[in-house]
Amino acid sequence: MVRKILTYTLFLSLVLISAGLVYAQNHNMRATVSKLNVGVGERFNLEFKFDGKVERFTPPDLSQFVRISGPNQSSMSKYVNGKFSQGMTYSYILAGKKKGKIKISGAKIEAHGKSHAYDDVVMNIGIGNSKSTASNKAGVKAKAINKDLFMKASVNKRNVYVGEGISVTYTVYFKVDIVGNEVSKLPSFKGFWTQDVEMPKQVKVYTATVDGIRYQAADLKKTILFPQRSGNLELDPMHFTAVVRTRATRQSRSVFDNFFGGYKDVEYTVKSKTIIIKVKPLPEKGKPRNFKGDVGKYKMVTSVDKTDLTANDAASLVIKISGTGNLKLIDALDLNLPPDVETYDPKITDRVSAKMAGVSGSRTYEHLLVPRHAGQYVIEPVQFSYFNPSQRKYITLKGKEIMLTVAKGEEGALTTISGIAKEDLKFIGSDIMFIKNHAFELKRKSEPFFLSGLFYGYVGSPFLCLLIFLAVRKRNLEQRSDVAFMRRKGATRLAKKHLSKANKYIKDSDRNAFYVEVLKCLWGYVGDKLNVPVANLNKENIRESLLDKQVSVESITQLEELVERCEFAQYAPSKDEGELQLVYNDALEILGVLENEIT
Repeated sequence: MVRKILTYTLFLSLVLISAGLVYAQNHNMRATVSKLNVGVGERFNLEFKFDGKVERFTPPDLSQFVRISGPNQSSMSKYVNGKFSQGMTYSYILAGKKKGKIKISGAKIEAHGKSHAYDDVVMNIGIGNSKSTASNKAGVKAKAINKDLFMKASVNKRNVYVGEGISVTYTVYFKVDIVGNEVSKLPSFKGFWTQDVEMPKQVKVYTATVDGIRYQAADLKKTILFPQRSGNLELDPMHFTAVVRTRATRQSRSVFDNFFGGYKDVEYTVKSKTIIIKVKPLPEKGKPRNFKGDVGKYKMVTSVDKTDLTANDAASLVIKISGTGNLKLIDALDLNLPPDVETYDPKITDRVSAKMAGVSGSRTYEHLLVPRHAGQYVIEPVQFSYFNPSQRKYITLKGKEIMLTVAKGEEGALTTISGIAKEDLKFIGSDIMFIKNHAFELKRKSEPFFLSGLFYGYVGSPFLCLLIFLAVRKRNLEQRSDVAFMRRKGATRLAKKHLSKANKYIKDSDRNAFYVEVLKCLWGYVGDKLNVPVANLNKENIRESLLDKQVSVESITQLEELVERCEFAQYAPSKDEGELQLVYNDALEILGVLENEIT
């Protein structure tokens, strides 16, 4: 009996679900934003909703916005009053880039084998007060979720001396599903010198217990701080923004609501609390004269590479300070050297690491010592004073006394030392050269350039070039104004142009056009050379003019015969195809002869 009831119930459920799916065919779609008017940089939510099963979603063009998160997909299914329905939501968190009215378009979905486009959304991006709006909104949201998502700043001590190291860790605790996150604002650490602790590229999530409640936690930033002044200094908050996926809140109408639940992505911003650090000044009582403000716990070792050397040779004095504290702020120590021993800027080597226990390592100074004369030299012990905050007193470290035995070096020796300073150190054995006691002749090294021949040449060359340019320009203008000269100058060019056309007519077997071009070439060339219009040319005046130009009678006769051949061929054409080429060659020949003989 029980089995029959279960079978009947399952069958009825399947029927109802199928009916609900058919009902869901009457779908509804809409594009919505949290607000239409926002400021530049102000965040807003964009959602594309569809009542029904979505096969594919095509996102809109969002190139005009800063995409903070998305597309984030959430689904919702419900069964109410015997009707089954489902829906999809695609959401974005965006921020405006620039002012103006910007359209969001191009979004569409494919459902039931058809494509459906969403309506366009027009955003009005103005100046606005995005920072204050976002801050107020973040405060409200953080307050609403502070039980499941919050941030804490942890310090190892709150009461320190100036220069004493403090380690601070910023940790986020959460019990929600985070699908996107970013550190939206870092603390400024005003009044502190900072040394960041190296963090892994992939943030490690671990389990932590706060007030008896288990959370997932992640350390976002670890830093060592060194206060630089006394008083109450604030560690301002770090802001953390997370996109949290939550179950959509709605009125439960059926037992199926708990199974076919919907989800949505919501942005929350949380921040750590401000921490007050009380910084005490260093005590004046017992402060050494050579104290330079160093705080920590240190030890010092001094050494020299050699104690026996010659004058102008170099010895290396190494001072190594190691321990825990702000090693990078330790200045070079003062050396009390004899007058005949010179030194230069030291070479500094740091081997420092930052961990949550503090900044530790070593700083090494390598000084170059150069004694200039032979003798015994005592290098007094180097002193280094610092304040130990754990013992609350000043401590002075002393190096060992160093004795240098310097032998006499070679006269006039040249010593070059490198590797310590940025430039080489050189010593010249004698700085005054001997006076010459023999006769010598003084010679001038070089002639002065000013008022020399080369000087006048450089000064006068621009004027000379200008005169040459003006003379050439005047000559060109005169030639262009001389019509006869220009005709003579262009005669050969025009003749070649006519012959080029004649050669083309040979290939086309156009005899009449060929002879016309050859005659134009001959008459035009002679007319231009003699400066006589073509209409006034005849055989008699051509002969007389060419004889005046000292052209030979043989050349004149050859020209006349060629002209007669062309004129005769125009009225009594020959059928010999090779004759055209012969005439063309004769024309080239006579033009070359006339060009050489006409003066």
